[in-house]
Amino acid sequence: MEVKRGFTLVELLVVVAIIAVLAGLLLPILAQSREKARQTACLSNLQQMAMATLQYAQDWDDTLPMSGYEAIDTFGRPCFVSVGSVILPFLGDRRILACPTEPDAYDTSSYAEAMGLTGGECGSGKGGGGSYALNSAVLVSGNAPHLNLVAQKPVRLTELRYASQTALGYDGNVAAGNQCNFSPFEPAMEGRHLGSCNVSFVDGHVKAIPTILSGCVAQNVNGRVLPEYCAGAQLPYKRRCGQTSSVPCTHNLTGVVGRDELGLCVTNLR
Repeated sequence: MEVKRGFTLVELLVVVAIIAVLAGLLLPILAQSREKARQTACLSNLQQMAMATLQYAQDWDDTLPMSGYEAIDTFGRPCFVSVGSVILPFLGDRRILACPTEPDAYDTSSYAEAMGLTGGECGSGKGGGGSYALNSAVLVSGNAPHLNLVAQKPVRLTELRYASQTALGYDGNVAAGNQCNFSPFEPAMEGRHLGSCNVSFVDGHVKAIPTILSGCVAQNVNGRVLPEYCAGAQLPYKRRCGQTSSVPCTHNLTGVVGRDELGLCVTNLR
């Protein structure tokens, strides 16, 4: 009678080791695939927000919305109206306002409350989160004394000569300031998608741009760790109009694209 021989301990250990090696090789690939899917969803969200912003402008004589302003809520408390709430009627789904990779990069409502806006973000309730940074040269601020923001004249689309090169919104955060050359409440780009930052432009198109970590670490408005990312692509935002060299680190996409004798560059609209 033939006796069947089972696996020896050594053979079992070899099989386990092979499985562990394969898992070690496959898991990072699967993680990257999942992040690529989230990046695609994020790009879609940014494009929908850009189109909603353009729809708003069409309804208001080609005038773009403000990034935010102070108001009074139904309880008589000062609160902050964000551009997200302004374009939400054109989106229909509030989830579009959040990046799937980092839906709560910063908490605008808590920050507003800490600055004296006891109603937080108007209409959002407590704990309103944010995923994206805005180009404050295009979506200018309204009157918000508690945030030290003075109302500016809203921007019209006809003022933007290079709309396809001028950023609208992007993966980002809000810096507390005084670190990594950030000013208080300054937007900060983030390379949260495997080192890439998703960007929408004023003409409605979107794309991912590479970023580079500077090595400097700051804090956001909620006291969370905020590594400084610099734009890695050859963007007009890397050189100020009238200057011959690029800035060492472009950590946000603020400004309007113009042109000088050297080519495309970034400048102030007014």
